Amino acid sequence: MEELLSISEDSVEKFLRRWYGEPDLPARPLPADVRVPARLRAWFELTSRWSADICAVSGPLDPPELVAEDGKLIFWVDGPGSWEWGASLSGDDPPVFGREVDSDWVPAGESLSEFLLHVTVLETAIGASNQCYAHGVPAERLSGVVSGYRALPLPVLPCPSMDSRMFVGSDALLQVSESVSDLTQPKGELFDVSVSVLMPASIDEVIDSHPEIPWKRYSAVVPEGFSPDDLPGFLR
Repeated sequence: MEELLSISEDSVEKFLRRWYGEPDLPARPLPADVRVPARLRAWFELTSRWSADICAVSGPLDPPELVAEDGKLIFWVDGPGSWEWGASLSGDDPPVFGREVDSDWVPAGESLSEFLLHVTVLETAIGASNQCYAHGVPAERLSGVVSGYRALPLPVLPCPSMDSRMFVGSDALLQVSESVSDLTQPKGELFDVSVSVLMPASIDEVIDSHPEIPWKRYSAVVPEGFSPDDLPGFLR
């Protein structure tokens, strides 16, 4: 998935075509009177061309709900609804800021286009039909798991529900985060790992390649409390 490693203007579209296939719907542009940054408008129009649910946990606000606070347009919220993301309405590709609701803004370390690519990949990995995961993977074993992957060249987002480190394989996405399975262990000792793949057979390869890790399989798990009906109408 070179489009995720050498990021360009068309990385989101290339990734969507690779993962979901060719678009199966006509584009649905946002109404002209909806004031959003050009990069966000383009992302809305692009993702509307697929009938697949691209956002599994976090997602964009519906246009009527878009509001500006402190000079930033709030356009994205995490699954629990405790974090929100905003960007300036000015500039071609403004920086993104995040915050816990009603707290101070902190830089995300990404431009709007980078953030939209990042969350597209993250949400695709979370909502993938073919996945396996393991909790409490020791640091010394983690290096072997990620050896066939390359890190997504974007920073970890400063949000507890979106803070996994993403790695990219030829047909797989790997998420790594600090483990919460054993809080008695020092930080950096244990990790939770999730692998999402395009084809079911690829999960067998992951499990067979690392038999020492207690993998568990699951398919298209959506966290409790989220419904696809929560997505904005133009993404359903």
